[in-house]
Formats: sequence, C-alpha cells, structure tokens
Amino acid sequence: DEQANEWENNTRREFGMWAESVNCDITRTSNFYELQDLAFRSVLENGDSVCLLPMKAVPGFIYETRLQLIEADRLCNEGFKADTALMTSGIQRDEFGAPTSYSILNYHPGDMYITKAYKWETIPAFGARTGRRNVIHLFRRLRMGQSRGIPDLAPVIELLRQL
Repeated sequence: DEQANEWENNTRREFGMWAESVNCDITRTSNFYELQDLAFRSVLENGDSVCLLPMKAVPGFIYETRLQLIEADRLCNEGFKADTALMTSGIQRDEFGAPTSYSILNYHPGDMYITKAYKWETIPAFGARTGRRNVIHLFRRLRMGQSRGIPDLAPVIELLRQL
C-alpha cells in the first residue's frame, strides 16, 4: 500500500507538472485543460477534432510529448480526391476498418489568403517501432463504420434555415 501510494503521488505530481504547463502545447500557448476544452468545443461545433502527439524537446522542460490540435477541416483526402473503400475524409483504414494513417492539409481548405500550394502530410496512426498512437481523432461514433463525427446542430440546420 505504501509503495502504491508513493507511485500514485509521484504520478499525479509529474502529470500535473506537464498538464498545468503551456509546454504540453506545441504552440506553447495553452495548458492541457485549455486544450481539452478547445478540442471538446470543436467536437460540438464541427463533429470531430484531431490531435497530433509529436515529440519535441523544449529547453528546461523534461518531457517531450506535445499536443497539437488540428482544425478538423484540414483532415481530408489528398488532392481533395473522392472517398474510396479504404480512404474516407483523410483517414486511411485497413481491411478491418482500423485507421492506419491520416492525411493532414497544411492550411485550412477555405483559407482564401493562402497563396502557397496545398500540401498534405501523411501521419501514421501508430508509430512503426513502438506502436505509440500518433493521432487522437475525437468524435462521437453513432454507427458502425462511421469515420467522422457529426456536429450536434446538424439535424436542425435545415429547420433553422427554414425559420
């Protein structure tokens, strides 16, 4: 019991040190709880949210795990191609439906001020060597085989428009 309590206290302290610091955010602007709130809000508004888990050293901070929230609209098929049986809205899946990689656009597709060409980065769902998750895709799954989330207001949009 004493060892378990010591481990628990140490783990809480270490997690708190990481989570309460803006160093957990790749942009170094929000702590873990603020990022969590932003991701949740994105799921409500857009239906889903994407979080990358890059490893990046920060001087004076011992942990390298960072959180990088990505606008859900940037998760899309490369070249804006049509969906296929194994590629849906930027998510490549294996024959069982498990994600294998994610295609992330470098800019928001609706950003009309971007003069650079669009480029996609393919992020493996899991690390090849460690199996560590590289991408967290947050959405509420309502049906089997569903690959993207649905905004909470989607069912009433047409009714609101008619009003």
